[in-house]
Amino acid sequence: MSPSIAYNTTANSSSSTLLPRHMSNYTERQFRLVFLWLIIAVGLIANSFIVAVIKIFPSMRTTTNYFLLNVAAADITTLIFTAIHLIIPKMVPFRQGALGSFLCKFIYTNNITMVTLLVTALTLTLLAVERYQAMVKPLITSRRIDVERVAYFIIGIWMVSIGMTTPLFVSVDYRSKTGCSPGNDLNEMRVYVTCLIITLTLIPFAGIAFCYSKIISGLYCDKTICSRAHVYTQKDMAEKKRLLVLFVVLTSVFFVSFVPYGVVFILQFSGKESAAHSQIFARLRMFVQYLILLNCSLNPFIDAAPSSNYRYCLKYIVKKIFCRDSPEELYAIELRKRRGFFA
Repeated sequence: MSPSIAYNTTANSSSSTLLPRHMSNYTERQFRLVFLWLIIAVGLIANSFIVAVIKIFPSMRTTTNYFLLNVAAADITTLIFTAIHLIIPKMVPFRQGALGSFLCKFIYTNNITMVTLLVTALTLTLLAVERYQAMVKPLITSRRIDVERVAYFIIGIWMVSIGMTTPLFVSVDYRSKTGCSPGNDLNEMRVYVTCLIITLTLIPFAGIAFCYSKIISGLYCDKTICSRAHVYTQKDMAEKKRLLVLFVVLTSVFFVSFVPYGVVFILQFSGKESAAHSQIFARLRMFVQYLILLNCSLNPFIDAAPSSNYRYCLKYIVKKIFCRDSPEELYAIELRKRRGFFA
């Protein structure tokens, strides 16, 4: 009995786990493959623009934008390793030894995706906390995450994410009979994965829900945040509210994709062969993996859509790429910088 779906990879399995084996229709397979690569390409380009904006424009280097940059970096990592996950199994046959072990841990099973998902979950949690401190408790500056310290928090996020997924990389290895699998550690891995997914779903969700509920209450119900709006114009306050909507949507879209992925990830270690080889489960696994990739590709559009700051900067970069002058966007960026709206 095979221990799991994603980790039961044999030498005859050259297709990606994103493309179920039961799909015999060649046209359908090719369509799904093209759609998959289109998602990856769009996601890589869009997230690269987010990185470029913060790299080029010093005025965009705020704590909030650095957290969004970290989300973009995690999305880029997910998309790159998914692309490698699609290509390498078709080019490199399964083999034993150090190379086979390395490919099992990092490529064939695409375990890196779990690291980047945890990075995104923790980043969105800290982003919610940072917004809560900035808008609900702006006078308590000692608790705020400023630009000088944000790098330490980002490094800490990656270290915690890697540390929490280390058992996954240690346990999974190439085995002659079962391919890439946790071997006899199936029960232990099931307990570990279940605790990991539940903990990193409930705790971040609870923290994020608390922070944004307080912000929404202060903006729309108690009016405590709006009462300090004398330092902003009505247009600026409207943009602040749009940015709040951005963060809520960004977080909601992530959890909509992460929760089903986590459930399927747990079921992969159920050890039930009938469920593991069913067409329904294979299609469900493919569906949630598409959700994750769509989330990675949509995030930069969610970042840029309601924010005029990002739109001005993106227009400036695009016009520069095509060797066109962009004085209007540059003037708007400098004007907003002088008004202190980037802070």
